[in-house]
Parts: sequence; C-alpha cells; structure tokens
Amino acid sequence: MEKVVILRYSEIGLKGNNRIVFEKKLIDNIRDCLKKNKVKYKKIERLRGRIIIFTEQKLDCLKYVFGISSFSSALVVEPEIKEIEKAIESIIKDRKFKTFRVSAQRLNKDFSLTSPEIERTIGSFVCEKLNKKVSLKNFDLEIGIEILDYAYVFTERIKGLNGLPVDIEGKVVSLIENKNSLLASLLMMKRGCLVIPVSLKKTDISLIKKFAYGFEPELIIIKNPDELDNMAEEHDARAVVIGQTLETFKELNIKTMVLRPLIGFDKKIRSLIFNFL
Repeated sequence: MEKVVILRYSEIGLKGNNRIVFEKKLIDNIRDCLKKNKVKYKKIERLRGRIIIFTEQKLDCLKYVFGISSFSSALVVEPEIKEIEKAIESIIKDRKFKTFRVSAQRLNKDFSLTSPEIERTIGSFVCEKLNKKVSLKNFDLEIGIEILDYAYVFTERIKGLNGLPVDIEGKVVSLIENKNSLLASLLMMKRGCLVIPVSLKKTDISLIKKFAYGFEPELIIIKNPDELDNMAEEHDARAVVIGQTLETFKELNIKTMVLRPLIGFDKKIRSLIFNFL
C-alpha cells in the first residue's frame, strides 16, 4: 500500500478535445503550489478525470489552487476486493465511529463489480469485521473507494475552489482600489485569468498572492487610470478588471474592454464570497 493524494476536477472535464490542455495547466499550477509550500512528492500522474500526487504529506495548500473540485489523502492498492478490504481496515482501525457508509466509483469499467456491488461488499465486510452499522444519511464516517488503474481508498474529501486553472484564459490588468477590487481579481483568477495588479498607490495584494499559483503577481504603480490602456498593451492583456458594483458604477475613459465581475452581486453576496475565499 502506498500513500497518495487523489484530486478531482469538474469544469475541466467539459472541455472536450481541449481537456488535456486544461489538465496540463492545472498540473503545472499544482507543481508550483507544492514547490512554494515546500512539499516533497515522488511524481504526479494524470488519469481518467483524476490527478494523482504520490506523497505522504497532507496537502492543505491545494485548497487555494483554482481548478480543483476536491481532493483526498488515500491508500492505493491493487484493484482486488481483498486488497481493498486490507486498506480499509488499515485506515479505520483506530477511528472512533458507530455508523458509516461506503461510496464507490468504478471509473475503470474492467473491474468485475459495479459501484453498488462494491459498496455492498465492503459494507458487509466493515459490519462483520468491526461490528459497525450502516447509515446512508446520518453516518459518522464515510469510506470512499475509486477504481481507476488501481483502487484508491480514503475517508475524507476536502473541497476545492472549482473553476479553471489560472493562466489558461489569458491575462487581464486589474485595477486595485479596495476590497472589492481584490474580490474581482480573485473571481477572474477563478475563471482562468492571469491577473496583473495595478494601483494608484501602494496597496496590499497578499490576498491575490495567496491564490497565485502558476504566476508571481507584483503590484505596478500607475499615476492615473489613463495608463491602463498602455498597461494592457504592454502585458498583452485582453481586458481591464475593476471592482465596481451596481452602486459604484462609472465609465472608464479607456479603449481596452472593461470587466466588472461584481456588478450583479449585492453587498451580502460579496461578503459571503469573500469569506468563502
């Protein structure tokens, strides 16, 4: 048995023939995340709708990488029921719980049992081995099993930020003026844009840096908004992003396309998004 981290994505899976491009960009950003957080790992593999990182470390830093829907620390074993049972016993032997459920995904259709059959088989094993009860709704522990080239067994699924990997959709210049500007920048990063932060004064962009995997944001000071067109042209950016809301809307006298990601959000929703990020 070997320890790995298995990553899942959602939106990238809809990209058809371009999917591999999005997957490779996500892996590049994951490598940057691991490097910046000094995580040791053996290798990263791309499988059917999954990315596998061979490491024994916990990777909480992945919660800040756009493009990941969820991830789990897992044991990888041969795709055989007996091996899966051994892995599960190893994972849960010291866990305190009364009720549980098994959630299985057979992504490799060559495996002899269907997903419901895997769940019933493993559920019976845990009941008999540890004298625990199954509860599909009110459970203390969820045992996850995913069948790919091997079987991946885990008990925790950590939510990611979803979206697209940063720098897959080109560059935008972001005018940083206040908290809303930072939120607008993060929303554009979630849509796959590489953000170039500019401001009229020295401003804290640590929040952008927190999610900036795949690039190194550095604040550029400009004298007035008229310079935004030059900034966009100089950095080959497709648009200028600003944090205006419906209440603070005003036109910018520039030729470059202006994006206002917050225009449809009220104050309550903006606060919820900001706290979530």
